[in-house]
Amino acid sequence: MRESTLLLGLLCTAIGCRTDKSPFDEDEVPTKSSLDEDGDGFAADEDCNDNDDTIYPSAEELCDDIDNDCDGDIDEDLRITLYSDSDGDGFGNPDVSETACQATDGWVQSNTDCDDEDGDIFPDADERCDDIDNDCDGDIDEGVLSEWYADADDDGYGDPDVLLAECNPPSGYVSDNTDCDDGTADVNPSASEVCNDIDDDCDTLIDDEDADLIDATTWYIDYDSDGFGSSSYTVHSCDAPTGYVGTDDDCDDTDASVYPSAPELYDDQDNDCDGAADEDLWTGTGIDGSLSVSTDTHLSTDASGTRSEPDAVAYGLLTISGSSLTLDADADGLSTGDEVMIINLQGSSSQNSSVGNYEFAHIVGVSGDQIELAASLSKVYGENDNSDLSDQIIIVQRVPHYTDVDVYAGATLTTSTWNGEVGAVLAFRATGTVWVEEGGSISVSAMGYAGGDTGTNQDDDGYQGESVGGQGIGGTPSSTSVSYNEVIAGYLANDGGGGCNVTGGGGEYGGGATGGDAWYPGLYTAPDAGTEYGDSELAQLFMGSGGGGVWNGGTDTVGEDPGPGGHGGGILYFGAATVMLDGQGAVASEGGTTDHWAAGTFTYGAGGGAGGSVIILADSLELVSDAILAEGGLGQSSYIRAGGDGGDGRVRIDCHTCGGYAQGTTEAEAALDAGSSPAPGHSSTPE
Repeated sequence: MRESTLLLGLLCTAIGCRTDKSPFDEDEVPTKSSLDEDGDGFAADEDCNDNDDTIYPSAEELCDDIDNDCDGDIDEDLRITLYSDSDGDGFGNPDVSETACQATDGWVQSNTDCDDEDGDIFPDADERCDDIDNDCDGDIDEGVLSEWYADADDDGYGDPDVLLAECNPPSGYVSDNTDCDDGTADVNPSASEVCNDIDDDCDTLIDDEDADLIDATTWYIDYDSDGFGSSSYTVHSCDAPTGYVGTDDDCDDTDASVYPSAPELYDDQDNDCDGAADEDLWTGTGIDGSLSVSTDTHLSTDASGTRSEPDAVAYGLLTISGSSLTLDADADGLSTGDEVMIINLQGSSSQNSSVGNYEFAHIVGVSGDQIELAASLSKVYGENDNSDLSDQIIIVQRVPHYTDVDVYAGATLTTSTWNGEVGAVLAFRATGTVWVEEGGSISVSAMGYAGGDTGTNQDDDGYQGESVGGQGIGGTPSSTSVSYNEVIAGYLANDGGGGCNVTGGGGEYGGGATGGDAWYPGLYTAPDAGTEYGDSELAQLFMGSGGGGVWNGGTDTVGEDPGPGGHGGGILYFGAATVMLDGQGAVASEGGTTDHWAAGTFTYGAGGGAGGSVIILADSLELVSDAILAEGGLGQSSYIRAGGDGGDGRVRIDCHTCGGYAQGTTEAEAALDAGSSPAPGHSSTPE
């Protein structure tokens, strides 16, 4: 009993029994339903498992397939849904699941794996460019596709307007999208900008706009618009700006007549920029083309002396003002660029010190009767200066520039006879060859100063020959001739013109003229020969003077032929690269031989004219004996009282190779002496 009481006390202590009475009141009888078999504090009718003290209402629900808290639910809120993770990537297959208290190997709580057979495919995986949804977000290759641009011209740069999104570049596509012309391989961002009106390097700048332009040309200012520039101002650009050219070798960019390869002009300037002035001018420019002479051809005027517009048209010069000249008519036939020869051909008897002065010049402007020269004239053409040209006959004659001149047998290249204004001057140049076939000629013979005329009435004396000072005197001081020229002294020379006193004296120029016979020796004076003038170098150019005329005596008997003395030779000047003279007299400026005579007590003859001037300049000269003739003409000497013979003209030949020999050698001098009559008074190399 004592032991029972002790056990009951312990039980009460555990379960909180009333202590004021015994565990069981006398009036209370325990039933089975009120018993707590498992001692969890819940009677059997409350406890859903009174045999397990861990199972009772409000007990902690455990995940053990048991209703631990007696709420009718087993493992509520404690079991978890697990999904198969076959590929071990930590993410489960949403289609394969189970519930469990905790995860076991091969099962995970995540159900977001979209491919549970591939451990590289799961929501946290990095999306790769492989046509697979690697991160299980429903998109394939998002964020990892590359944009590829068409490269049609295969220059490595793509067209930004033609693209594909692919993992790998399709054929013909590149990753770059900066090509601005995918049809031209030379146009791309790494190309060099060049002058072609294209944006080669795709920077939106074209040619001169682009500082990276690599082939810009340097252009040079051309102040004088002659096509050649100077380096004083330059511009770098694709195209030449107005007023600029591509060369900088103009040695004077203020003068349009000065530039490399320019025709050298007579202006004391280095026109062709080779360091020398007025050099190598004798061959000209060839602007008049070739000249073929198969019939007689007059260059400066027609055969009658009428001025026209031929290659060598000539005008009288009225005034000189610096480089401006006034002519005696509108300058038809003269043009800018033409070369002209200015020469004083005759003065008055008291003003002729400038006769023979000549020079060459180039025209830079023509307006009416005015011409403008490239430079002011260097010679004096008036008696004292160029401000007064009175009493002077000065001509301005065009100098033709041929390529080749061919004169055939039976033809003569010539001009018209001196008419007191123009004529007797023949000047030209040739860049190639001047060839005179045997039987042909270039001639101004007997075209110079006129022979003195005869008298007009029976017993009137003749006239002196014409010369640098004009017509000579003649006739008698009264209508009745009793003293012939003893009173007026017509027997004296008129400068180079032969005197006259019944017979005529020979005209003179370079020496050798003879006087005429006296009609009655010891009683009347014989007419003099003309006076020598000029010089051997031909620094001045003159025509040959005329012989004295015969008197008009007698009774006009049949067979009489009173008339003038012979005319002097004219002026012949030409230059060429090559001169070939195949026959005797191929080049001629001979004095005229006269056939005029008159009868009286005796028979009397007129005087011959003097030879004129010949200048030939050639790089190479080939000639036969007596190819060049400038001899004086013969006076009439077939009768009792002869007229005098004309003097020789003057010849100058400048050549580098003369008759096959170098200038200055003994052989060259011999060839020239044999080839010219008279022999050249001077010979040098052309300048």
